[in-house]
Amino acid sequence: MAAEFAASGAANAVGNLATEYASPYVGYFFRFGKIVEEFKNRRKELELKSDRVKNDVEEARRQNEVIEKDVQDWQQRAETELKETQSLEAEIERKKCFNWCPSWGWRYCLSKKVAKKTISINKLLESCNFPRVGHLAPLQGIEFFPSKDFMPNESSKFTFNEIIKALNTDGVNMIGLYGMPGVGKTTLAKEVGKHAKEQNLFHKVVMATMSQTPNINKIQDKFAELLGLKFKASTEEGKAEELRLRLLGVNKILIIIDDVWDDFKLRTIGIPFGVEHEGCKILLTTRDPQVCVRMDCQQIFKLNILSKCEAWALFKDTARLKDVSSRLNDVAKEVASECKGLPLAIVTIGKALKGANLDGWQAANKRLKDSRHLDNEEVSQDIYNCLKLSYDYLKGDNIRTCFLLCSLFPEDWDIEIEELIMFAIGYGLFSNINLIEDLRREIREALRKLQDSGLLLRNDDDERYVRMHDVVRDFAHWITSTGKNIFMVKEGLMEWPLRESCGSHTAISFWNSNINIFPEKLKFPKLKILIFTGKILVKDPIAFVEGMKALQVLHLKNVIFSIEVLKLITNLRTLCLVECELENISSLANMKNLEILAFSDTNIYEVPEELVALRKLKSLHFSHSRGKKLNFPPTLLSRLTSLRELHVTCENNVNLLELNSLSRLTGLSLRVSTAQCFPENLVFPKLQSYNIAVNEDLRFMQELNSRTLEITEFSSSLSAFEKLLCSVEKLALKNVMGHKNIVPNIDPKCVGELTSLWLQKCDDMECLVDTTGEKGPTAFSNLVKLRMMEMACLKELCHGPPPISFLQKLKDVTIEYCTRLKVVFEMDGLLEKEEISQTLLLSNLTSLNLSSLPELESIWKSQSTHQYHASLRSLKVVNISWCDELKAIFPPCLAQSLLHLQELEIFECDRLEQVFDFPQEVGELEVRPLSNLTSLELTSLPELKWIWKGPTHLVNLQSLKTMRIWECAKLAYLFSTPLAQSLEHLEELEIKDCGFLEHVIFGEAENEDQIVSNVDGYPFRWPKLRTLKIINCGRLNYVFPITLAQGLPYLESVEITDCSQLKQVFNMTKDKGGRPLQDIVLQRLQFLRLKNLEKLSSFCPENFVMSLSLKMFEVFSCPQLTEFKTLQANLKDVRILAMDGIMYHKNLIPSVDPQGLNELTFLTLRDDKELECLIDTADQGHVSTVPLLPNLTSLKLKSLPELKWIWKGPTHHVCFQSLKVAVISRCNKLKYLFSPSLVQSLVMLEQLKIEYCDELEHIATELEIDDNIESDSGLLHPPPLPKLTSLEIHGCPRLQYVFNVAKENNGVDNAILPPSLEKLTIVVCPRFAKFIIQQAVHKGLQLKVILYSFPYIML
Repeated sequence: MAAEFAASGAANAVGNLATEYASPYVGYFFRFGKIVEEFKNRRKELELKSDRVKNDVEEARRQNEVIEKDVQDWQQRAETELKETQSLEAEIERKKCFNWCPSWGWRYCLSKKVAKKTISINKLLESCNFPRVGHLAPLQGIEFFPSKDFMPNESSKFTFNEIIKALNTDGVNMIGLYGMPGVGKTTLAKEVGKHAKEQNLFHKVVMATMSQTPNINKIQDKFAELLGLKFKASTEEGKAEELRLRLLGVNKILIIIDDVWDDFKLRTIGIPFGVEHEGCKILLTTRDPQVCVRMDCQQIFKLNILSKCEAWALFKDTARLKDVSSRLNDVAKEVASECKGLPLAIVTIGKALKGANLDGWQAANKRLKDSRHLDNEEVSQDIYNCLKLSYDYLKGDNIRTCFLLCSLFPEDWDIEIEELIMFAIGYGLFSNINLIEDLRREIREALRKLQDSGLLLRNDDDERYVRMHDVVRDFAHWITSTGKNIFMVKEGLMEWPLRESCGSHTAISFWNSNINIFPEKLKFPKLKILIFTGKILVKDPIAFVEGMKALQVLHLKNVIFSIEVLKLITNLRTLCLVECELENISSLANMKNLEILAFSDTNIYEVPEELVALRKLKSLHFSHSRGKKLNFPPTLLSRLTSLRELHVTCENNVNLLELNSLSRLTGLSLRVSTAQCFPENLVFPKLQSYNIAVNEDLRFMQELNSRTLEITEFSSSLSAFEKLLCSVEKLALKNVMGHKNIVPNIDPKCVGELTSLWLQKCDDMECLVDTTGEKGPTAFSNLVKLRMMEMACLKELCHGPPPISFLQKLKDVTIEYCTRLKVVFEMDGLLEKEEISQTLLLSNLTSLNLSSLPELESIWKSQSTHQYHASLRSLKVVNISWCDELKAIFPPCLAQSLLHLQELEIFECDRLEQVFDFPQEVGELEVRPLSNLTSLELTSLPELKWIWKGPTHLVNLQSLKTMRIWECAKLAYLFSTPLAQSLEHLEELEIKDCGFLEHVIFGEAENEDQIVSNVDGYPFRWPKLRTLKIINCGRLNYVFPITLAQGLPYLESVEITDCSQLKQVFNMTKDKGGRPLQDIVLQRLQFLRLKNLEKLSSFCPENFVMSLSLKMFEVFSCPQLTEFKTLQANLKDVRILAMDGIMYHKNLIPSVDPQGLNELTFLTLRDDKELECLIDTADQGHVSTVPLLPNLTSLKLKSLPELKWIWKGPTHHVCFQSLKVAVISRCNKLKYLFSPSLVQSLVMLEQLKIEYCDELEHIATELEIDDNIESDSGLLHPPPLPKLTSLEIHGCPRLQYVFNVAKENNGVDNAILPPSLEKLTIVVCPRFAKFIIQQAVHKGLQLKVILYSFPYIML
């Protein structure tokens, strides 16, 4: 050690002198000690500084700060330096001089390395003075964290996708999402925000809740937190200005405003919008669709409840019903069904019952079914609280009471609006209104508001009804279980429910009850409504009603009842009797306060005179079904002077002239017959609403909110309807003769109020309106729906110049079997009028259905100068069929306006050549044409050459899901490249019998090389395509361009048959850029069928298929398909395998699948020239130890000339335990089928057919006698093939035995036949050995069919 220090000291002394005169080399050598010392000091400083920075960083992270990038970078560099300097320090220690003489070489190198490292450390130390190590980041919003409550379903997925599409649409800045309470609007909105954030659709995504009583300050603070903004102002206005400036600084931002109850000004919060900030988009959620309208939402979406399957999936997941008993599972399904698809109810009840035992589930199920609301509060409180917000928000007691009245009907009931109106009027709703028509209007408006709030559901099938969700109904019952309005609603009662609290009820409804015994003294002093339906005989009606003196509404159905007792109920205002057997009808005269009286299918066929005494009667209803006629005594009707509404919907003898005496009559529903002989001086009174049907029945409770006139089989003058025609809204004329037009022939005043017109079999009518004799009439200006059928003489809609605003509001058109109509919409005359030059014709049309119009040449006819004055921007559904003269559908002037077309179906139009013709020059559009088209079906159009003609780069098929093109023989291609690239949602594509089709995707180029290059140059995706079917397209060369190789992630099924020119499924042409082929990713493909493809050489290039999971693979008559190896590696999970001449292997197992094709159920092999063996177990190294073909149920082997064995080698791993059908045909080298052990495994075989196998000698190999039959006791083994019912053998000239045989002492063979055999056929088998069916073996055998052609069978 002393020597080392001495040497070092000497070196340093010499170094101090030498450094002044020597080179840097000498300096590194002689100053080694100082350099190392400086290095160690600096390293120590860096170590301490790094620890300090680390502590600061940890503290910042504890404060939820984001670490500055320069700090993170310094830490990484410091950590690297410390690791490297530690290694360098160790090297210094290792290389110190071991004796007095230092090593000059390593001293210089190490000194130089240390000096450089010291400089690096100094730089790090100089750059570590950070003013701060982190900063507070804007809050991300807990709303967008992953949520377990969101389970995608069809409704939410569709709405989600539509909202995302709207967010990506230019010009759409305000989007509304509405739905009933608890349907999942907030959850879906959060998922939209989460997706937008993850996909970087916006730079910022923020969300706040508005609530029923909005707190603007709180909302502003929430946005400020999420944006990292610290307000300087304290007032709402000041904060709004600061927030506005902050939002303007974000280029693209999505603002989600949840739970909006009323419209509001965005500026009050500070949200810049529209022109001020085009990058700001707003998604709002609300229960009321009118809020979306008032907020000017450009796109509005409704979120529906879940389907039954979706609801069960969510409930099962929420309640964790994974490993439960089947009994508990069944009860849970019943509980889930009580939630009726409402996500809030499903989640709430599922969580409440999670982990409950069977008793708990059954108790909850019983409570829910019985609607025991107080018992259910623990489970349903959250649901009811949510609904109560909507209930409390309803403005006024009338609308709340209207809501509660809807809960008087049974579960899942279609609530008839007219019936509800009768109850509501009788109950006293809107008591300050006297006129019944005004009451009706107010109640309908209340129902509309309830629908908008989500508390009632619209009936999409019939607007005469509304519905109440069962969970909402339970909530209404919860509301009416206490308070001043207490309701009792029951169904299917067998006895009267005895309750002490009955006296406080205000409404009782018993539906479908069968009560025969009533309590003696029923006391309901507050009862106002009683609804009673069922097979009921009220034996003591006085005792039944005397305790109900406050009753105002009584509805009875299927009850035997005496009217006399109703005199005790002096306040009764509404009486409705349906299918009742009534007694003492004359007692009606005592019901002085009655306002509404309705009889339907009762035993009343003669209108009682006592009705005259009812001075307050406003609305009278009579109805009979089954052809019963109602008789009015003479002059009775004219004496009912208080009537404001009369409804007689059955056949009757009403004197029509008496109607003119009813001066107060404003509403009329009346069935009139020709037999009633319309008097010449009859003129129907001017009515506010009516439903009048001539020679047609009306239904009971026909809606009375419109003016409807239906005339059938009528040839007299229509002058009696003169006043009605002026105001009619819905007009139907069927078999009405003698009129050439509606205007002016039927109504000279132009049916100005008409909204719906139905014409059928009016054989004299040539047009709707004839203007040749009029000057500028206005006609059909309000018509919305037009239906014309079987109009033999109809030539045009308008003869002469069209009237002003003619068909301007038309939405729905159906024209069928009008054999002389040539043009539907003649637009030129109308478009020349200055009065409407700023109005787009047909802009309201939404649905068009044209069928069986053999002379139709044009749907819309206009000159090119008028092309921009018409628009189909609202058109959604088009169906056209059997229009043989039609050559084009949408001309350029209209094709570009198809912004909302959703469904298009055209079939059997023999001369149609084109569908869409787009103009050569189109400006940029906010919404691209056809961007909402979801379904396109074209069938039997033999002359069709173009689906879309003209430039398509501005057309978008982003919504198209289903496309079927059948029998379009002259169609050359389906999609241009721009259209193909827009197919984001295409799910199903079917092409059939298109003989001229050369390309699915056409690159808009002159020749094929250019086409391929153009298409292949731009990779694109069809991400949703699931099914592809192409049949009989003789000119098609390939299906997909290679650019779709990785763009079909969801493709499940491919069927291509009878395409004689098809060479490739994926086009393998290399593009001009020289890019290599892409891997073909079809990980979901399960079904693949290729049939009768004579020139098909490849499905895809070898080694370019990834992750296939085929379940069904069929290939027939594809003689040039040589790349089977590419596909065979993906057959391990195949269930159906059928191949024709493409095996190119000597065996199926192990060559195709060494593991034994364990999932295979159906196997068909045909016309293979190389296959020698189905299963080869001779080489044990290639066969799995698991059973081979254990699930095979059907085996068909046909025309396999080299097949020698079904199996070869040991059979202990071969198992045919599931095989039911076996067919072996034309396998000429096959000598036997099964070994004895295989025969024993064929326990399920039912049918065995063998034909034309020239070398076949045995079905199974022979056994010695000791193996099968004993001479005394019969069989040692059970009979073979226990379930075989049919055995057929044809043309096997070498066949000697069918089954195992044994020699008897007399030299005769005994055959062991299957015990279940019913049909035995052996034909043209000349060497077949004679045998006797042994009695002990075939005991009980019942052969039904025996067919043979040789003499040696003995039974």
